[in-house]
Amino acid sequence: MIPSPDGDRRAAVVPGPAPCELRTVRLRLAPVAEHELEELRALHADPRAFVEDLTEPVTDRARMRWVLRRWRESWDQHGLGYLTVRAREAADGHRAGPPPHGAPAPLPAGLLGVVGLTPLAIADGTALSAYWRLAPAATGQGVASEAMRAVLAHPQLGGRAAGSDREIIAVTAAGNRPSRALAARLGFVPAPADRPVPGGRDGDILLVHHGSRSGPHAH
Repeated sequence: MIPSPDGDRRAAVVPGPAPCELRTVRLRLAPVAEHELEELRALHADPRAFVEDLTEPVTDRARMRWVLRRWRESWDQHGLGYLTVRAREAADGHRAGPPPHGAPAPLPAGLLGVVGLTPLAIADGTALSAYWRLAPAATGQGVASEAMRAVLAHPQLGGRAAGSDREIIAVTAAGNRPSRALAARLGFVPAPADRPVPGGRDGDILLVHHGSRSGPHAH
């Protein structure tokens, strides 16, 4: 998904409230932090996390440090941004025992992914641009869906506190079937074919969240 490292340069600057943490049944989401640089670099340097994506992995540590700085600036300036995703029990310091019979296997420890919304300048104003990227070990377990549903439902992070007239959009590669399937489960639908795609990169498509701002660009 975009925005990835190159997408942050398009963010608008507006004041916002302090960051927050989220907890779901299985996950803890917290704003990206400086001490997570190496984990974030490992995730964004792993080509398996970019399968079917037109974005290139970020292998350079200095580049990842610059990206993380921009991500932190989004929290400081807007009060919303990207969050790291971890298994709730591991993040809260609890040891998970063996799962009950028939229950899903516990999620891996460590960084499971990054999700969130950031302001993005578009032709007719400012939208909230969705981002998700998972560690390969976390794929296929519903982590991205659970995490992004929590973000979209949150009154601060989902855009209602940031401005109810803001669309929520996502930009992904047209051929990225897993990402498009996830977006559809989250309520994103294709934008009109004649609508410009932010970033202007060949092969990308624009998706609009069905529950965001009504108007000519929403379905």
